[in-house]
Amino acid sequence: MSQYEHIPQALKELDQWVCVHADSKVPMKSFEREAASSTDPDTWSPFATAVQAVADGHYDNIGFVFNDNDLVGIDIDTGYDDDGFITAVAADILGKCQSYTERSRSGRGFHILLRGTLPFKGRNNLNGVEIYRSSRYFIMTGDAIVYHTLRENQEAIDYVVEKYFPEVKRDENSKPMGNRVYTPIWEKPVGSRIKLRPVYPRIPNGCRNICLTSLAGMLHNQGYSKAQIYDELIYCNTVACDPELPRNELQTIVNSVTRYKR
Repeated sequence: MSQYEHIPQALKELDQWVCVHADSKVPMKSFEREAASSTDPDTWSPFATAVQAVADGHYDNIGFVFNDNDLVGIDIDTGYDDDGFITAVAADILGKCQSYTERSRSGRGFHILLRGTLPFKGRNNLNGVEIYRSSRYFIMTGDAIVYHTLRENQEAIDYVVEKYFPEVKRDENSKPMGNRVYTPIWEKPVGSRIKLRPVYPRIPNGCRNICLTSLAGMLHNQGYSKAQIYDELIYCNTVACDPELPRNELQTIVNSVTRYKR
């Protein structure tokens, strides 16, 4: 039986819930018998509405939709081996994340939810591990194990991406992504004139988020305010990214980076 009371309150407060039938993975609107969309907020509902739809017998499960608001979900298909022990992959990821974890609907896998960001919307490594920040949903059970608290852990997200999604190091044209640290270039002064801003090298399409996150982290460590970091990211985004990242993604980067103490 689902134990929805174990789902973190922070998730319950978001209007990002859908429903699903037991024999399907298609998201459904909780307020009417129609398919929902993982990219259309108008088809989602408050947590209580989704739970009530299940309680009334209209659906069998509830689902949480990721909407690019500093929440990342990791789906581990094979959480247990044939002897009933947690698999090495699951133990590795759970131990690193240490955030809210629940058994999947099948009872064989795990869902981990934590705060942080990704340099992409989502990936399936085709080897039993998926990770998303938007445009996908998890069928939630509330069957929490080990970790019951939703916590922020960007270091763990970076670890999972680095180890289980190595293809992220390349852009869509398979060009090397290069160093994860994005470094502006300060030109030598010309006469008595000193440039107040560095030169920002061009950022390949597949590297925009991670490079701007690196830049934001550097500025944060140097004592820049949140507003100053955002302004500089807007400038860098304009002169170095083609196409530019949407402003809401820049805000997500700044909010994530400035949570950490210098």
